[in-house]
Amino acid sequence: MTGKPVPTHALLLLTAVAVVLPIAICVLLALGRLLEGMGDATGRRVLDCVSLGAGVLWAVDLVSLVLIQAVNSLVDSARPPEESKKEEL
Repeated sequence: MTGKPVPTHALLLLTAVAVVLPIAICVLLALGRLLEGMGDATGRRVLDCVSLGAGVLWAVDLVSLVLIQAVNSLVDSARPPEESKKEEL
């Protein structure tokens, strides 16, 4: 096997989502509290539900990142050493 089982762009995408989602969750929660202060309790409840969904998505993203890194490291450990390392010995 010459390449990694998971492409690099997938890792980059998951990492970007893992960085952006907490910011989005905080903004959604803050906006919900602002709406509540303005008397819109329904809007707050909707944004709380959306924030909860984003939190679940964030948790799934983090678990996926850990699993993908584990798979990639297992593939690296199963590979034979490179030819250049054999020549040095």
